[in-house]
Amino acid sequence: MRHLHTLSRLGLLVVASLAVSALPAFATSMLHRNIVDLIEISELIVTGTVVNVSDGFANGVPYTEVTVEVEESLKGNVQGVYSFRQFGLLEPRSVGNGLRFVGVSPDGWPKFEAGEEVMLFLYKQAPETGLRTTVGLFQGKFQKANKQYENGIRNRGLFRGVSAQSGLLTPAEERMLEAKGGPVRAATLTSFVRKAVRGRWVEQRKLQRVD
Repeated sequence: MRHLHTLSRLGLLVVASLAVSALPAFATSMLHRNIVDLIEISELIVTGTVVNVSDGFANGVPYTEVTVEVEESLKGNVQGVYSFRQFGLLEPRSVGNGLRFVGVSPDGWPKFEAGEEVMLFLYKQAPETGLRTTVGLFQGKFQKANKQYENGIRNRGLFRGVSAQSGLLTPAEERMLEAKGGPVRAATLTSFVRKAVRGRWVEQRKLQRVD
């Protein structure tokens, strides 16, 4: 019985390892996501501070659990301390019987550290595993520094192909949408996303992708 349990666990690890090996290729060819996509596709959009990062296995699937103290829920309804799990471990680990699992979060997956101030655009949870991550992977995680937000590709293309209805934006938001990359004022991006979600700008095509 113990031998069967070991084989079963080994089988799950092999499947997970194969999944990991296939993911970096996907990550390097991922779709470009601009701010319209991020708002439209996300189930949850939150700002806050990462307070804990841990990892483990659930039903043989490796995960990294990220816990955020939510400052504001811009889309969806989460308050207080919120945790989600994305695929992969923080680092390789021993799983006993001389086995070592090397399935860390793949290239392109966002990395998290306690103490980071972030804005996160989060996909829906996967129905079978409960895992989720940010829309566009590192494109959907914004880290705050010096009162500015920047994602994993330095906001390149974040506002490319974005069209907003005339008179909808403040002068600061108009200038933000003209940026080709680099950090943007956190207060301006937060206000923009908040108004876009509450006003249903994307659904009503007041804000849309035109490229």
